[in-house]
Amino acid sequence: MANEIKPDVDLSATAHWIAAIRARENERQDALFHDPWAAMLAGEKGMAWIKERTEESVIPILLRTRYFDDFLQRIVHQDKIHQIVLMAAGMDTRAFRLEWPEGTQFFELEQSQVLHYKEEILQSAGAFPACQRTTIEVDLCGSWEEKLTKTGFDPHERSGWLLEGFLFYLPERTIAELLDRVSALASQGSRVGFDIVNRITLTHPLTLHWIQMQAKSGAPWLGTMDDPVGVLNALGWTARLTQAGQEDANHGRWPFPVFPTTMPDLPHNWFVTAVKC
Repeated sequence: MANEIKPDVDLSATAHWIAAIRARENERQDALFHDPWAAMLAGEKGMAWIKERTEESVIPILLRTRYFDDFLQRIVHQDKIHQIVLMAAGMDTRAFRLEWPEGTQFFELEQSQVLHYKEEILQSAGAFPACQRTTIEVDLCGSWEEKLTKTGFDPHERSGWLLEGFLFYLPERTIAELLDRVSALASQGSRVGFDIVNRITLTHPLTLHWIQMQAKSGAPWLGTMDDPVGVLNALGWTARLTQAGQEDANHGRWPFPVFPTTMPDLPHNWFVTAVKC
């Protein structure tokens, strides 16, 4: 049984923040995505937070959202994967706002209080998922595998996994454990995507302001990974890295210098995707 290592962070607040970022993006004519429910899901907590954030400060999160939108659409439409597992789903609305092939099963794993709030908002808005959506109330630092398989997930079939926007809130031991458990359920040909920062990001002058803001807001960044490709390779995956500003994660919106994805001695917030060997 996995160790239950719980971070001292209320991640439910961060879910409102990310929804607020999507809500602000909705107001742009050149929006990278559209989420008509984002403002309602963000609530007062999220909309108050976004008022104090500059446009530039949230661009990495906007580009991350679009990047993983494209990742999920690619693996269901091109690779014909019909099981999608969204871990720490928060206020995510991809099951509603993206196009899913017939027969797609979408599993959202999240804490009960977050899911209850989310369901209330979406139901009141008359939102309907565009796929077969199943919500599963779990603590990802505890046991969740049996609940997932009992609700229809088939570990013998290929699957797509997304762990977006939360790994850096977890201790590194917990991240390693979580990836190990995902790998055990992912059959050959499955896909996984997640974002992670390297260790220097926590102290580098280019990123220190954001790190300090997160800590002051009660959601400090803890978890890092200096070699995601190597970590995933050891678990049986073939991985690739990109980051906001690179050609596949830019969309003409990145205003800063673009550094090589693995340039040493610089902070990196990597978007990682991998195929199970």
